[in-house]
Amino acid sequence: DAGDYKCVATNDAGVVERSLTLTLQSPPVITVEPVETVIEAGATAMLNCQANGEPPPTIRWSRQGHPVVSDERVTVLSNGSLHIVAAQKEDTSEYECVARNLMGSVLVRIPLTVQGGPSRAKGSIIGNINDIEFGVAFLNATVTDSPDSETRVIQAKITNVPRSLGPAMRKLVSILSPVYWTTAKEIGEAMNGFTLTDAVFKRETQVEFATGEILRMTHIARGLDSDGALLLDVVVSGHVLQLQSVADVNVKDYTEDYIQTGPGQLYAHSTRLFTIDGVSVPYTWNHTITYDYTKGKMPFLVETLHASSITTEYNPLEETVAFKIYASVAKGDRSNQCPAGFGLDSTGPYCSDIDECETRDTCQHECRNTLGSYQCTCPSGYRL
Repeated sequence: DAGDYKCVATNDAGVVERSLTLTLQSPPVITVEPVETVIEAGATAMLNCQANGEPPPTIRWSRQGHPVVSDERVTVLSNGSLHIVAAQKEDTSEYECVARNLMGSVLVRIPLTVQGGPSRAKGSIIGNINDIEFGVAFLNATVTDSPDSETRVIQAKITNVPRSLGPAMRKLVSILSPVYWTTAKEIGEAMNGFTLTDAVFKRETQVEFATGEILRMTHIARGLDSDGALLLDVVVSGHVLQLQSVADVNVKDYTEDYIQTGPGQLYAHSTRLFTIDGVSVPYTWNHTITYDYTKGKMPFLVETLHASSITTEYNPLEETVAFKIYASVAKGDRSNQCPAGFGLDSTGPYCSDIDECETRDTCQHECRNTLGSYQCTCPSGYRL
């Protein structure tokens, strides 16, 4: 019935008329709803929202009840859509589109998730293993979402690996730890290495095998290049258990606990197994990580990185080692409690190392404190 109407009155003396417009007001109805959106950090998010009503409704956006303020990254377009460029982890939230006119208002909520990290990594590896010089080996990796989107898939290849070292390199997944920590799928509020450090950090790693060999690695992550690839330099030195090229190596699933030990400081450790022709061999890794403390800290005192479905292969003709690993990071089982060997420093809060050697009866002779633990030693001529 809405439209333009005219009333005409006529008699012998003349004609008079009046015109009017009939408008039927109606409350807003959202015709285009925004959909749940998951994007990579640095990408652009477009949350579409359109509504009809009379008079035409205005559209406003809010974030957890607070109005969205436009700036150089965040804009509400003339058609009502919310436009976010160079999305950041901090943009992850639940957003509300509110359409309002004189007759009322209507609201729809939608989550936006900004995740994990560069899609590629590249770097160089130098040093020596088992007293064999590397020369320079080269690392290239790609990172994709797994089909179920619950993990990220890291596929890496190290080229120019000497044939005498190739078989042993198959179990050194820790050489990739900066890559999969930086790019791991973030579960809940947990942060991977990219979100926490912007991919600029130093990591010192020690790998100790049950058979006595010790290997040390230094990883330097230098951020992203212009193509968005993680830049990494690795120096290795030490010894690993030597393997035959025909040996069947199987690396078991494992977890790494990351502990916030201070501003810009993390400690991570893991105990793992790999099998050689079906025989299990345990080994331990520990990492100390330093980064720019102004980047803040993890949202939890302890986060746990999950690594699964690990495959390794050495190609002697190409002199390449190939890895594939699925990785995700979540809050620790006891995410807000310090693990054994650490005490709570409420100023952070952080988990600071406990010096067990301060207790006089910790060791009979000599005690050496380590992060999260300690070691006892005996004088010459005695053994522990």
